[in-house]
Amino acid sequence: MERILTEQDRIRRAEEIANRRREKISARSINIDRQKKKMPLLTKIFIQTVASMCIFGMIYFLAQNNNPSIQNIKVMLDYEIDFAGLYNKGNNFVTAFMQYMKEDVNQEKTNNVEENIVQEDDQNKEEGKEENHEENEEKVETEENTEQTGIGGADEEINLSQDEQDIAYIKANVSLIVPTQGVVTSSYGSRESTDIISANHAGVDIGANTGTEILAAMEGTVELVSDYGDYGNHVKITNGEISTLYAHCSNIFVNQGDYITQGQKIAEVGNTGRTTGPHLHFEIRRGDRTVNPQSILEI
Repeated sequence: MERILTEQDRIRRAEEIANRRREKISARSINIDRQKKKMPLLTKIFIQTVASMCIFGMIYFLAQNNNPSIQNIKVMLDYEIDFAGLYNKGNNFVTAFMQYMKEDVNQEKTNNVEENIVQEDDQNKEEGKEENHEENEEKVETEENTEQTGIGGADEEINLSQDEQDIAYIKANVSLIVPTQGVVTSSYGSRESTDIISANHAGVDIGANTGTEILAAMEGTVELVSDYGDYGNHVKITNGEISTLYAHCSNIFVNQGDYITQGQKIAEVGNTGRTTGPHLHFEIRRGDRTVNPQSILEI
């Protein structure tokens, strides 16, 4: 009587059958792979010989054929290749590349060393910062005072008037020349006023004939060209905080925004605006403050 199999027995038997099949397939695959890998030595030699003969036959055919296309190929085949030169170029390239890599590594090391030095310097500066704080403040204050006055330190600046400070600053920062030839008909400062003449004169009047040339007293940029107001035709040239103004001109030869060199002809003497005769009204300013031109120039 046949024994009845339980569900577990069936599963176990199915697994055994599956394992046997896997072992058979694996062994067969290994044998096939080994057979594929093995090739007799004579077979290899035969294949290589046949391939060489085919290549030789093709080359011989090309050499014997007179077809124009084949002749072009023969020219290419006859071209001598400088293998030694190619080798030297390749060798030089490799040498240069290796040298570049070494320099790159050395440069990186140098940068690291410099970075460490900078960090140490910064640390030393931080440590000595508190000790030198008062000394640095005094030094900066002295330099600022020297730049503003152009003649000395803070003590001298305290003893100077604003007008004297402006004159010293202008002398220290720009070069000035007399703008036109003539006679001073009215000086800077207070004067007796009339319907035409103002009480406080902001510049000097240099009397000259109409058409006498006016030169730029300093280099700079033309800030203003105008014919409005008591100044008549006038032009203003600026260089930093310092500016020069030329009024009552008959003709002006520059435009706003032009860069002017010292001594360049910019206008001609005239009688425009509020005047009593042909002359040049010439002003020198620092910011909004005027100074006496005769304290800077020998007019």
